[in-house]
Amino acid sequence: MQQEPQQPQNPQKVQQKKPRIQTSADENEIVFKPLTETDKKPEAASRKGTASKEEVATKKVVTTKKAVTTKKEKGNHSERYMALKSNIAYDAAGLPNLAFEMQFSKHISVELPVICSFWDISQKHAVRTVAIQPEGRWWLKQLGAGHFFGVHAHVAWFNVKWQKDRYQNTDRPLLGAGVSYGYLLPLSKHWGAEFSLGAGYAHIKYNTYYNIDNGAQIGTETRNYWGITRVGLSLSYRF
Repeated sequence: MQQEPQQPQNPQKVQQKKPRIQTSADENEIVFKPLTETDKKPEAASRKGTASKEEVATKKVVTTKKAVTTKKEKGNHSERYMALKSNIAYDAAGLPNLAFEMQFSKHISVELPVICSFWDISQKHAVRTVAIQPEGRWWLKQLGAGHFFGVHAHVAWFNVKWQKDRYQNTDRPLLGAGVSYGYLLPLSKHWGAEFSLGAGYAHIKYNTYYNIDNGAQIGTETRNYWGITRVGLSLSYRF
């Protein structure tokens, strides 16, 4: 039985069926299939996804840089205001002192200064004392900068020699309270200069002795003092 000759296939169909690869060594038989809309969508989606990841990464870097910049702008300070101080005015008068201040709310801080002296100026002159003067402060704008108002109390134990007499507190110390105003001028990220002046009341009861070794007691006196109770010219270091 004679087989019918096979009809040649339609070149267009062959061209459509050929994949997008090289089918032989002959360059004329390299056929490429055009991309359809379906083929383009995954590539577009892939590009979109890649761009989104890059954008997210960029945003993270920018956010991190902003956080670091913000931290630097704050001067690497502690979140809560804390400072260590020394009153130069008292130091110059021979009264070494040290104060610590801490923030308790947005506008309120508490300072605790300790003042002491254990030296004799001369044979007839000496000031030996230990005193504390806690103060609560209200800062008008920002803690650690600018104007503030304070309310303070004072407690002191003393033994003072002056000329022919020596004065010493009785069984209870000096007690009193007052109000003050001050201003802190920032000098750098951590350092500042503080100026303050306070006035108030102090109740003093003391014994008087002859200013000689084992001098006899002359008498006991009581005084109510109204006037300057606080003078500050301090150098401050902020943590």
